[in-house]
Amino acid sequence: MTQLPDPASQVSWFVVLPDSDAGKPLARRLEQLTGVLQTIGHASGRPWLVGRWQPGEAVAAELGPNRLAVLGEHRLSAEDLLRLARGAQDTERLCATVQDEPGSFHAIASAPGGVAVQGSLSGYRRVYHHRAGGPALVSDRADVLAALTGAEVDDEALALRLLTPFSPWPMFWQPVWRGIRAVRPDERLVLDLAGTPRARRRWQPPEPSLDLETAAVGLHQALSEAVAVRGGPGDVISSDLSGMDSTSLCALAVRQGRNVVGLTCVSPDPLDDDLPWAELAARELGKVTHEVVAGDANPLPYTDLHEPADRFDEPTAAVMYRAGFLATSRRAADHGARVRLTGFGGDELLTADPALQLTLLRTHPRLALRHLRLLRAAYRWKHGATLRAVLDRRSYGGWFDSLADGLAAEEAGFNGPMLSWGPPVGLAPWTAPDARATVRRILRDHASAANPLQDDRGLHGRLAGLYAGAAAGRHLAQASRRVGVTAALPYLDDQVVKVSLSVRTADIASPQQYKPLIVRAMRDVLPEALRSRSTKADTSIAALLGADRHRAALLDLAERSRLAERGLIDGAALRAALETPGDRTFYDLDQTLAAETWLRVHETPIRGNGEHNR
Repeated sequence: MTQLPDPASQVSWFVVLPDSDAGKPLARRLEQLTGVLQTIGHASGRPWLVGRWQPGEAVAAELGPNRLAVLGEHRLSAEDLLRLARGAQDTERLCATVQDEPGSFHAIASAPGGVAVQGSLSGYRRVYHHRAGGPALVSDRADVLAALTGAEVDDEALALRLLTPFSPWPMFWQPVWRGIRAVRPDERLVLDLAGTPRARRRWQPPEPSLDLETAAVGLHQALSEAVAVRGGPGDVISSDLSGMDSTSLCALAVRQGRNVVGLTCVSPDPLDDDLPWAELAARELGKVTHEVVAGDANPLPYTDLHEPADRFDEPTAAVMYRAGFLATSRRAADHGARVRLTGFGGDELLTADPALQLTLLRTHPRLALRHLRLLRAAYRWKHGATLRAVLDRRSYGGWFDSLADGLAAEEAGFNGPMLSWGPPVGLAPWTAPDARATVRRILRDHASAANPLQDDRGLHGRLAGLYAGAAAGRHLAQASRRVGVTAALPYLDDQVVKVSLSVRTADIASPQQYKPLIVRAMRDVLPEALRSRSTKADTSIAALLGADRHRAALLDLAERSRLAERGLIDGAALRAALETPGDRTFYDLDQTLAAETWLRVHETPIRGNGEHNR
């Protein structure tokens, strides 16, 4: 049976209960499962929000018969909520009153007519619901609902999670438990008095119409406010100090007069140039305590695969990097920091996806064609394949259907132009034939009803990539909580997302410019020498070294595979691939590893001290 998050993990979670007689028994059930709970009540006195959260994360305000609460990273007080929500009556308007506030948090409202819940626009703060006869139950974690309702793992949903690099939208968004559904990031969940759930659209992605200068000013302000709400006055704050995105956050914290510790982990890749750039940043910024972690002092990818103490609420390939991320958070804690700024989300928001050239074709055709020639030369795309990709007018459903065909051809499309609705997907060679057939059937069955996030391929790709990246960041941030450090991801805050998506495509789509929006936004924050950087570290060599060092652990996963027991993979074929890996073996391994380790952790009871029996 699925268990609630281990209290030793210090992970926050909540359940929204209905304002009815059904609420108290559910609260008692949760208390039986996990012990002492924190509770915030409806105006009626019945339990409304129950769960576990850290001091300062949950704030609630009473507005007559209504209630408004926020949970997460913010600087809001009950008085702020009273001021912002004055005059709002229904639950949707109550939630909307905090939508322009900085930080990363859930908003939950209660009124005589029901409740409403919303997460974050990036998908970092998620909302799940489950209904089986009675009122719907709502939580920010799928595993909490599974524990409360007894929901079982859905093997078909798990099979879809084996697609690499990830299954297409909306399939990667949905949980792997039967009967549990996830609310889209651009929607809020509304429950009436009977507990009937309805997802209501709350946000439309902005038209990319802001010129670069205006958008840069907005991004600078949004990131500054995002950094400011992390940690309290006088607190030590840690920041990753590596690429452009994390260096910008570190610099903003320094400008705010914070006590900043910059952490740089040296890669085993001799061509990785993060260290000299980080040393230059530390010198230029001045008021930074800079710690450099040697390449052989930080855990490699695949470390501790047999000891993943964190019970993620879905399979995640982030498990292969968990040990290294956690070790860095421990170093932050050693300096007295309780918050660690990270650059997660910056790549998804600020890097121009090649498919954006198709967006640009509508408004600036000559510029788009020039960019496409540069991309074709850089990636060695064939001329005919590029032309066909540009002229491809298939709907999202048509593309969805073609993915099923592609699964029949090994490595089909992986080296072609990256100009479609999403990356080509594949299944590892060790996927069981029945599982492969199941995935193909599901893709075909859903093709006719599949809708993109935006009607434009480039804009759809930006959002889908953002949601997928936010999921990985969410999982690593959860792991960091175990050592008492909140890993903050300011690039995934609502205000940062909004302004980053508002900039004109023509201003950010050049293959010859590296993240022009953040470069311009940091003009008065980072010295010119730092803003001129156009490189990014590559983690592939570290991953290969980690796979070689931890080959025995990987082979053991293949030998005693839970996925094989469910008929989803061929354990012998996986073992053979790991013994003599090919060029794509470890690329194909990511999602298999994610699902395999997730199954093992969730079948392991939690000890009283927070560690797992093994």
